[in-house]
Amino acid sequence: MAGYELATYESENGPRAGIIVGESVFDAAELTGQPTYTSVLRILEDWARANDILAGAAKKTGAGWKLKETHLRAPVLWPPAIYCAGANYRDHAAEMAKKLNRPQDPDPKLNGGRPWHFIKTSRSVTDPGATVTATHYCKNLDWEIELTAVIGKPGKNIRVDDALEHVAGYTIANDIAARDLGRRA
Repeated sequence: MAGYELATYESENGPRAGIIVGESVFDAAELTGQPTYTSVLRILEDWARANDILAGAAKKTGAGWKLKETHLRAPVLWPPAIYCAGANYRDHAAEMAKKLNRPQDPDPKLNGGRPWHFIKTSRSVTDPGATVTATHYCKNLDWEIELTAVIGKPGKNIRVDDALEHVAGYTIANDIAARDLGRRA
């Protein structure tokens, strides 16, 4: 356990990377002495070193802001990409096929099929508590609570046993989709 959580908070000068320790929030750049740690994305760019630096800084905290009085923003503002796994769970795929009155696709794992993934843009990230309205172009807006892995170390063709070495942390996301507009190619 790292002993801290990363966050983005709203400062007098705009969004900044924060470190949450207990019920207090600290400015990441100030607490670590790393002037580039102004955003969570900047911290993730240096993740090979940052995790140890942040964990060390979290042990020697001073006076911070009260978490309950801090305006938290989306944990990672404007990420370069958001990769999503569609129909990741068999029971969800069956539920969606039934809702859409379509035959259920064969299980891709059993038939040697490829996983189904899609990308969301960084503009689809909103802050906690934000109101999302899409009724002007969508008739069937759906939402799902998702566990989101934040990638801290890039990689390609990663062995399953090594995959978690690339995860910087987790957050919760509300995945919102226009079901009547989506299609699978």
